[in-house]
Amino acid sequence: MSGKVIQGEFLEKIASVDQILGLFDWLPDAHLYLKNKEGEFMVVNLASARRNGFSHPDEMIGKTDFDIHPPQMAAAYVEEDGRVMAGREVIPEQIWLVYDYLGAQRWFVSTKMPLFGGGGEVVGLAGVMRPLESGGKLQESYQGLAPVVEYVLENFAEQISAEVLAERVGLSVSQMNRRFRKLFGIAPMQFVLRSRINAARTMLARGSEKLGQIAVACGFYDQGQFGRIFKRETGLTPGEYRKRYQNGTFGGGG
Repeated sequence: MSGKVIQGEFLEKIASVDQILGLFDWLPDAHLYLKNKEGEFMVVNLASARRNGFSHPDEMIGKTDFDIHPPQMAAAYVEEDGRVMAGREVIPEQIWLVYDYLGAQRWFVSTKMPLFGGGGEVVGLAGVMRPLESGGKLQESYQGLAPVVEYVLENFAEQISAEVLAERVGLSVSQMNRRFRKLFGIAPMQFVLRSRINAARTMLARGSEKLGQIAVACGFYDQGQFGRIFKRETGLTPGEYRKRYQNGTFGGGG
């Protein structure tokens, strides 16, 4: 009897897949989710639910990325989901800057794979993500640039130059730019801007501060610059974004 047959007979004896998925609740840094073809969450583990502001995984079932995340980020997650299902192949080790429902930002490594039905048709996808610094083949590269990431996330409200960032890791500006772009897919100063925009999204959706106050708190020169850049990056003015998404539930992680 072949190993595959023995394996199949064993798997048929398992009463519920929940018995296996429950293991992920013991891995607080691993965020697991399964979605159907419509993009609705069908299974999430406890870590994923809590990162998105839910107390129990059941509260996320049936929701989509657009119910949970800011629209631009949700659109990026959904676009990648579509590539996974259309290509019928795993998309491994993708790096995303995501933030939780409280606005805390963090780099994650995400891997997604299509799920197939009995007839070979794609019925959805499964994904798992972990903090970039938690391990894996990208960890060593990350550690060399971690001081840049940490400095930006802690100081994005201040004026930051490429020279200051390069000094944090003992590299020239050109060396830092090459290494950062190779690992994260964006330049360091783009990361600074993305961090500011993400922070502004959270403040607009969850607070009542005046736009000028948000501009300064997120590192922009003034309200005018904030408005121009925010619309360029999100497609909405800060006021439009607040009107549309205030009091919504926005978290992080695709």
